[in-house]
Amino acid sequence: HGVDISQRFVDLARVDAPVGVTFERADARLLTFDGEFDAVISLCQGAFGLADGGRGPRPLDPDTAVLAAMARALKPGGSLALSAFSAYFQVRWLDPERGSFDAERGVNHERTIIKDESERDAEVDLWTTCFTPRELRLLMEVVGLEVVGLWSVRPGEYGAFPPDLDHEEFLVVARRPLD
Repeated sequence: HGVDISQRFVDLARVDAPVGVTFERADARLLTFDGEFDAVISLCQGAFGLADGGRGPRPLDPDTAVLAAMARALKPGGSLALSAFSAYFQVRWLDPERGSFDAERGVNHERTIIKDESERDAEVDLWTTCFTPRELRLLMEVVGLEVVGLWSVRPGEYGAFPPDLDHEEFLVVARRPLD
């Protein structure tokens, strides 16, 4: 079952979906699932880290809301796989001409070009919350998940690479306890 806040993305996902695969438009912070899934996967940040870029008065609230909803959706013993931007990578490879990093909130801001459905360029602001391994472990604990592993990865290049400064993301695998 796939979830996205964009109806257009939900419609696109349905086009070639295998029989039995379902999709719905929903806000990841407000999921109503309760112990229904063996696994929850959120790769390429999904709603995590992009909820509001941590610009609100309590920067961890959006991330905690998304994580809590994912954790609640898991059956006891179920697993979560989640990728999140690496604060280490963002700071190491910061390009001041394209953006800035708010060290207090751990938020990277950049201006970038995206294409709309008509292939026209549009300049947009991206506000992305970035994390350290310690923060990810603490967030998992807050929502009641046990970390099984945490690795440095790149989109499409997943493996058990120890946390480092050279990979764009961290991959967290966590489990909902049985009791």
